[in-house]
Amino acid sequence: MQVFDQLGRLTTFFRGEENMQDLYIRVQHTPSIVPRLYLMATIGSIYIKSKQAPAKDVLKDLVEMCKGVQHPTRGLFLRNYLSQITKDKLPDTGGEYEGTGGNIHDSIAYVLQNFNEMVFLFSRLKNEGPVKERSKREKERLELRILIGFNLVRLSQLDGIKLDIYRDDVLPKILNIIIKSNDQMAQQYLMECLIQVFPDEFHIDTLTQIVTACQELQADVDLKTIYIALMDRLANYARQFPENIPNRDEQNGGANIIDIFLENVEKISDQRMELSDVLAFQISLMNLALQSYPDKIKYVNDVITFCHQQLSTAGDITSTPLLVKLVKKLLLIPIESYKNVLTVLQLEKYGEILELLGFDDRRSIAMDICRCALKHRHKVTNVDEIRGLFELIKPLLKDEEDTTDVDEEDFEEEQNLVARLIHICDSEDTDMLFKVYSTARKAFGQGGVKRIQYTLTPLVFSYLSLAKRIFNAKDREEKAIKEDKVFQYVIEILEVLANQQSDMALKLYLQSAICADLCKLETIVFELLSQAFMLYEEQDSKIQLEYFIMIINALRQMKNIGNENYDTLSTKTCQYSSRLLLKPNQCKAAFMCSHLFWPMEHNESLQNADKSLECLIWSLKIVKSCMADQKIALFIEILNVHLYQFINNNEKVTVDYLNDLIDVINSNIGSSEEEFGVAGAATENQNETKTVAPIATFYRNTLEYIKLLKSGNSKFESITL
Repeated sequence: MQVFDQLGRLTTFFRGEENMQDLYIRVQHTPSIVPRLYLMATIGSIYIKSKQAPAKDVLKDLVEMCKGVQHPTRGLFLRNYLSQITKDKLPDTGGEYEGTGGNIHDSIAYVLQNFNEMVFLFSRLKNEGPVKERSKREKERLELRILIGFNLVRLSQLDGIKLDIYRDDVLPKILNIIIKSNDQMAQQYLMECLIQVFPDEFHIDTLTQIVTACQELQADVDLKTIYIALMDRLANYARQFPENIPNRDEQNGGANIIDIFLENVEKISDQRMELSDVLAFQISLMNLALQSYPDKIKYVNDVITFCHQQLSTAGDITSTPLLVKLVKKLLLIPIESYKNVLTVLQLEKYGEILELLGFDDRRSIAMDICRCALKHRHKVTNVDEIRGLFELIKPLLKDEEDTTDVDEEDFEEEQNLVARLIHICDSEDTDMLFKVYSTARKAFGQGGVKRIQYTLTPLVFSYLSLAKRIFNAKDREEKAIKEDKVFQYVIEILEVLANQQSDMALKLYLQSAICADLCKLETIVFELLSQAFMLYEEQDSKIQLEYFIMIINALRQMKNIGNENYDTLSTKTCQYSSRLLLKPNQCKAAFMCSHLFWPMEHNESLQNADKSLECLIWSLKIVKSCMADQKIALFIEILNVHLYQFINNNEKVTVDYLNDLIDVINSNIGSSEEEFGVAGAATENQNETKTVAPIATFYRNTLEYIKLLKSGNSKFESITL
């Protein structure tokens, strides 16, 4: 580097010389050849710049004279210096030295000749010196190889090299020089350099030439690295400029760029590549295909098929981490690129490759498939699609021979993913959608007890939605599957679920009954509610009140049930109120039963004011059996229910009932609401204060509401506060 700096100063010193030809001849008399040639290169560059001689003649003379130094290391540095000092003096199209100084072809010839000589010197360096120093020389060559690569950079910087010149003149000569070197290190580096320095559009047009030349390289050249570098470069170009990627490449006889790679890799994969190299190559090829031809699944399918052929003869791959990693990457790329699981299903050998992985890896891929399907929500519309999807996610649907233990949280996550898949199933044809759901039901049923508690619930809701669609369809009579058939499947599912998760089954029975009522299936409504009652009786007494409220809410939503069936069900419900374990719960259940008879907004024919009042009176009787500290809160709740019935015009609930209740409450808590509030605030026991304060607030709010009603409606004037 110091020599180069000093020679640079020499260039500045001689720049004003008038007769450059004499100076150029004079330096040739320098005794030592190495200094002589460095001086010639330096003065020659000034000679060209002075334009006292054509640039092409000086360049040709310099590159020929450099043959005088055949020592590999010295020769490489000399020619590199020549290349550096003349890089801005090459005749180029539209350049300063074009014309009498030469043209682009003269520059190409000069650079290629220098390149050829440097490759020759670099290859000779391999065999120089004793054998025991070979490793030292190889290390030295690794550091020197960049010098020969600069020649390719010079060529790529010439504006005059257009596609036709590159294809017909430059590239064939470069490839010929590389191949004839018979040097693994040189070939490896120069092919990678070639790919990096020339434009992408050049590579697309000359793809066959490059790939064919790779087959003539030394056996120990890592073709995978070269191919992958080329494909990744083209893939990035395709992503940025998709309009510049031709469907067919005329220069290659109409062959597609993907076909070119596939054809050539098949020729060399058996002899030149390890299986891991083949897979890495195919992954890059798939990426190229997806970027270049995203709408042509055939190319991705060809890659998957080829990989399957290679893997099917490789035996067990699960013991080779590198192969497992590559196969997983191969399988994930289509999922991430297409963002459509239905497109992945069209890849014929995808599932068979997936089966070659171990359980944990199959499970991981299956979860990625589920996430993709749920994120992008492409509709599953027929049986073939749902079967194909479930085939890919088998590790999540059922236990297999190699199933491993899964953490409880992870298991819950995966099953929730599976359960949500039912919501992407849809079809305008309800008969087809029924078949899709039935296929899902069969698959979910194979999952065993631990899975169905997650998967069957959303399936039930999907069936219910389908039943309503069928019932409301204009062409209902033309459909093969009617809503009653759908409910038969729902009942079968609930029977299975009831044995494993009775609390959830009870809720689903009630929800299904509401839906069946909307579909005017009274017999099915009665059956569903009867089953719900049976499950209710099996529940823990501590939580029965919660389910009791659910039953009342379900019965109140009935619109189309007959009076006889409703009377049977409501009577049964009222009987349950007296069977609750705790008296306060019995009281609450009793006054809530009043809502079963008044008001019935959905079906006024079911209204019965007398029975509603009977429930309220029965609740008052139960209060008397409760403990003193429980009575006040219960009386206030009963007052609110009476008020609700009165507001909704239950003629049996009169003002007298309301006034009597207010008197009873006041007599239990003190002479007035104010005293009750003070007593609650003054209670010494902290726990009692926490209990009494909300009750006091509840009662005050109730009275405030009654005052509001009195101020706006004469109906409420007779209520005494």
